[in-house]
Amino acid sequence: MTESKTIKFDEIKYLVTKDNQSVTLNPLSFKLLFTLAQTPEFVVSNKTLMTSVWPNNVISPDTLKQRVFVLRKSLEQSTIKGLSIQTVRGEGYRLLIEQEVIPIDQTFVPEPSPNVNTDKIPRLNKKVFGITFVALLMTIIILIFVTQSTNYDKATSNNRIALWSNTPLNEMPENALSIYQTWNDLLSQANEEQRLQLILSNQRKELVLPLQARKDRLALISYFEVIEVNNNTTIKLSIVEPTTATILRTSSFSMSSTSSLLQALQSQLSGIESLMSSGKLYLNKQQREYAKDPIWPVLKALANPA
Repeated sequence: MTESKTIKFDEIKYLVTKDNQSVTLNPLSFKLLFTLAQTPEFVVSNKTLMTSVWPNNVISPDTLKQRVFVLRKSLEQSTIKGLSIQTVRGEGYRLLIEQEVIPIDQTFVPEPSPNVNTDKIPRLNKKVFGITFVALLMTIIILIFVTQSTNYDKATSNNRIALWSNTPLNEMPENALSIYQTWNDLLSQANEEQRLQLILSNQRKELVLPLQARKDRLALISYFEVIEVNNNTTIKLSIVEPTTATILRTSSFSMSSTSSLLQALQSQLSGIESLMSSGKLYLNKQQREYAKDPIWPVLKALANPA
């Protein structure tokens, strides 16, 4: 067991622990995080990372970038908080560590209020006080009503989407991982611009899809499928309506043809945004259970904008 600052590394189990929370990483991610943790807050050059993590191999900066991406995703999906990897363009990467904040118990003892003889308060002041109190109470009630209405509107405009894959990131071929990273970046950019809400959600095999969709409050799922046949890799990217597990659109990408890749990904994103903004993803019981309901051609048309 090796300890670096506030992080503990178990080299046998590839286990990383911080603030009593742990995550098991793949060997490459473990070595990468361990190297960064030796000098936290300082930039570790690309060359240092490459020689430390891959001492017997020569790798490209793109491969390092993909491995950092996999490590980031593993940390984001773990219970560990306060670890982030910052990219320093043209130089390397640095590990930022946030310390656990322990709340200080500050007991507030109010000073005793002096006794007031209400008999000395003029009747007029009492009436003004009563009117002011009623007005204040009405204002509070109105504010609560308006706030609840606003929250209800927000709750009904669900634009939550999850990115799932049939292959763990640490097992993806590098060319497929590169496409996954590009697609994740596009979704993340749309998330930052508040055009959709990209959430961290992994497919759980023990739950049927509609049940997990309700638990995670998903409006859509983007499913990234890696298919390998005879040393050829194909990517199938699908838009899935989760409460019925219905595929609204599927696009296939061959590794041998990447010239129109970005255009195809942008088209997928346009389909997702069209569905999100349509207000038609709130399906009633008949729409969910009747496969020939008129809503399905409408949703598929929205998923495939011209």
